[in-house]
Amino acid sequence: MSDGQVLPQHTRLIDGLRENDNLLLQPKVTRGNWAEGLGIKDLTRDKSEVVFYAGCKPSYDAESGKAALSAVSLLQKCGIDFGILGTSESCCGGRAYDMGYRADFNNCAEKNILSWKKAGVKTVVTSCADCYHAFKRLYPALGSQFEVLHTVEFVEKMIQEKRLKFKSSIPLKITYHDPCHLGRQGEPYVPWQGKEKKIRGQIVVYEPAKPRYNGAWGIYDIPRKVLKSIPGLELVEMERIRECAWCCGAGGGVTEAYPQFSAWTAGERINEAKSTGAEAIVSACPWCEGNFRDSIKSRGETMQVYDILELVQQAI
Repeated sequence: MSDGQVLPQHTRLIDGLRENDNLLLQPKVTRGNWAEGLGIKDLTRDKSEVVFYAGCKPSYDAESGKAALSAVSLLQKCGIDFGILGTSESCCGGRAYDMGYRADFNNCAEKNILSWKKAGVKTVVTSCADCYHAFKRLYPALGSQFEVLHTVEFVEKMIQEKRLKFKSSIPLKITYHDPCHLGRQGEPYVPWQGKEKKIRGQIVVYEPAKPRYNGAWGIYDIPRKVLKSIPGLELVEMERIRECAWCCGAGGGVTEAYPQFSAWTAGERINEAKSTGAEAIVSACPWCEGNFRDSIKSRGETMQVYDILELVQQAI
């Protein structure tokens, strides 16, 4: 994008981001509607060391919003003092970054970082894998020093501490889809500070050497531990999992710019899920889940789609 090569489908989204702080072309004033009546602390007025960040898709899409509702319910059940920014929450900017709009990403990041600092936040919890990646991997370069947790990490910790106990059985055969931004791009990360140079004008080298990230140490075991701890659930794995998992096809503006390719990609994953004999495909990313729902509906399939938090909430 920096050299002027842009996609019209993306410029429309970025215009919406600049006007309303989201890529879904929705009004900013309704961003916090999903949390009305839940009694959640408003961090534009109060302070808390923990903020729950809903994200764009869960804030505006009812199906995706189920995970956000489950997340705040679990946080409340565990007695966590937390709050949200509601209407003042800004897009994480991760998708703008992936589409090449780095200045717009920086703007989103700076808004969120400033809001969190003003509210006394130390820990950011989100149920969106895309947002998790942005906060964990991209924000530190802009000075962010917050602890970042995906809700599967929080839930697994609460289970280990026996603050969450399952009372109900869910007799369901499921398979788990590893989101790219939680899996391959969810590895522990330390921002690199150094210099890039070329030997003889060709070979790029880094001083000091850059850490190598190959996706092998992403968030893979934790969601599986959570699912296996739920009574009645039978987890069966697809052929391509963990760092080798097949992408859902929804990331980086692909759905908007190349809808047929995105649909085909999701369809391939659904076929793989069906081959396991699973009744449902479970994930931890609203964008993956949304793309799977659209694919299943368009194909007349019957497979169910769940966010991992929905199943946790049902079993509590």
